[in-house]
Amino acid sequence: MLDLFNNKYAFLKKQPKYEFIIVIIIVALLFILLRYIDHKEMYDHYKTKGLVSCDANASTCTIKTALPTNVNFDEIALNNNYLNYEILSKELVVDEENYQTYYELTLSTTTSLTNQEIVDLNFYYNKQRIITKIKEKMF
Repeated sequence: MLDLFNNKYAFLKKQPKYEFIIVIIIVALLFILLRYIDHKEMYDHYKTKGLVSCDANASTCTIKTALPTNVNFDEIALNNNYLNYEILSKELVVDEENYQTYYELTLSTTTSLTNQEIVDLNFYYNKQRIITKIKEKMF
């Protein structure tokens, strides 16, 4: 075998190992992923259903739903589409049988819906960075 440390020409002809380059690429990708997780924010969400009631001319519709008291929402998605809404009433109701409280929420929207339709509602709350949520789950 050639003595690579003493023979300069043999050392220059030696091909590099690709494993080292692959390790560098993987480390760089992990660093990019960690940076993304550190800066990206996300919501917790609560899924429920609501009943639509429309008036005669159907220009505005109201949606009635029940919501736990621990959910203070920032955004609402109706059938996976964000909607513009106005809160008409938010009434605290006590379920004496199960000893629980919840809000009976009535929302007004101009989204085209049909009367007596049941829609999927997704309430988004507690916006935090992903890394913070992971820390809370771990510890």
